[in-house]
Amino acid sequence: MKHNVLVPVSHPLGGIRSYIIYCFKRLHAEGARFTFLSEAGPAFESFKRDVADWQGTEFIDTPTAGGSKGAFFTIRKAIKERKFTLIHSQGLRSGTEAGAANYFRQIPHFVTLHDVIVPMNDIPGRFRTLKRLAISQLVRHASVLIPVSHDCAENHLEHFPAWRRGPARMETILNGIDIHRLDAADDVAYRSPGLRETFGVPIGAALGGFFGRFMPQKGFDLILDALAVLVRRGYGDRFRLLATKDPNGFLNETIRDATQNPDIGRMVYFIEPVSNVAPLLRQCDLLVMPSRWEACGLLAMEAMVLDTPVVGTDCLGLREVLRDTPSLVAEKENAESLAEKLIEFIEHPTTEAARNYVAEARNRFDVRRTTDALLELYRRYE
Repeated sequence: MKHNVLVPVSHPLGGIRSYIIYCFKRLHAEGARFTFLSEAGPAFESFKRDVADWQGTEFIDTPTAGGSKGAFFTIRKAIKERKFTLIHSQGLRSGTEAGAANYFRQIPHFVTLHDVIVPMNDIPGRFRTLKRLAISQLVRHASVLIPVSHDCAENHLEHFPAWRRGPARMETILNGIDIHRLDAADDVAYRSPGLRETFGVPIGAALGGFFGRFMPQKGFDLILDALAVLVRRGYGDRFRLLATKDPNGFLNETIRDATQNPDIGRMVYFIEPVSNVAPLLRQCDLLVMPSRWEACGLLAMEAMVLDTPVVGTDCLGLREVLRDTPSLVAEKENAESLAEKLIEFIEHPTTEAARNYVAEARNRFDVRRTTDALLELYRRYE
């Protein structure tokens, strides 16, 4: 395969970063060569180090000032000066910017949709209706739209119904996880200091893990409200929660105030962030994901592959991952429901069911399924 691919990505962080590292490594091995274009800054510099050993890979920094306008001009300049056979934008914003820059050149253009559109992260600023129309028109003229889940696909079609009429085709390619990377990290799980011993977790208490960011989407505040319910109902000594600190040191006032409550504070332990959560998941009795929305719940996939039970919500994106698994599912935005599921786990752990599901989880969530589908798509456009 001889593709020279421009990859605009606004912020190579989180799920987008994992997607590129997991999936594009295979495409690179099959002959694709990538030029990544992103805003200059620490996130892009860190990403560059992650893919530094990919032969022939190049990078273009967009100016930190100017926002989408700066990205548009940088992308337009790149496609005028270089012979790209394909553009593969990461995210709706990058897809819009690249769609505008590529409008008259018509290089084949893929747009992977990594997020969902909800009121809390809807299109900001003035002229929202015009912005929505511009996004709709520019992105629908891409070659292929690639949502990372069926929920993600339906969410975007709900907000941009014109996409149903094309000309872009929508091909959902389910996201996945690098099982071999998890296995490698898992090898150190039993050599790590024991979390229960380190924090003095009471004998018989279930240790839950929360490894999301402290932002509204991930619902850490809902866990704290659920912990208050556990205390009221006499389960305060039967559950503990482990959470990774935000790498930027962010802990909002609501979380800080709640954890200063002695009844809640003694139930929550904070540790430094890690690059791979496999060793932590192995030492937790369950993963707790109280998300308000997800595009595709990768962390839940990782937990199930490592036979760690999951208590999650029925929110967009996560419900699709938890469907037909042994996971316990609470109502989104409902701390009482979350507390009920935690109590259900405390009284009747799903440990054995999670262990029995591992073989199916490894098959269902393996990123090789994702990369196989992407490779087939790339070859169609050679």
